[in-house]
Amino acid sequence: MKPDDLWFEGGTLVFAAVCGVIALVLLRLLFRERITLQGSMSYLAFLLTLGSMAVFPTLWQRVASYFGFTLLSNFFFVTAIVGLVILHLRSLVTLSKVHLRTIALTQELAILQEKLDRVDARTDQRRSA
Repeated sequence: MKPDDLWFEGGTLVFAAVCGVIALVLLRLLFRERITLQGSMSYLAFLLTLGSMAVFPTLWQRVASYFGFTLLSNFFFVTAIVGLVILHLRSLVTLSKVHLRTIALTQELAILQEKLDRVDARTDQRRSA
């Protein structure tokens, strides 16, 4: 058996199938509007890249050697780490936007509450007078 035939044994095809199932779940969540399109596109690109590494190992071996990696596994782990770093960065950006929006909404609510208290105070003064 040649080393190129080992990927048919099931190891990489199983990994590609797992990536495909996760991508289908992601698309289902996207169509049911449980997640946003903006956040899911990076994750889908990450899954497609890792899945394509399992389906086309010889192509990715050439890409890895172009980048200076001797083993495809090292290139795979570097690609996975970079993908996870990008996903984490996108999550931080989203959380920061939500945090800033929460602060703004809290301040707006406090201003509205103060205005409502002033209107109630004026109404009480008019009733007592």
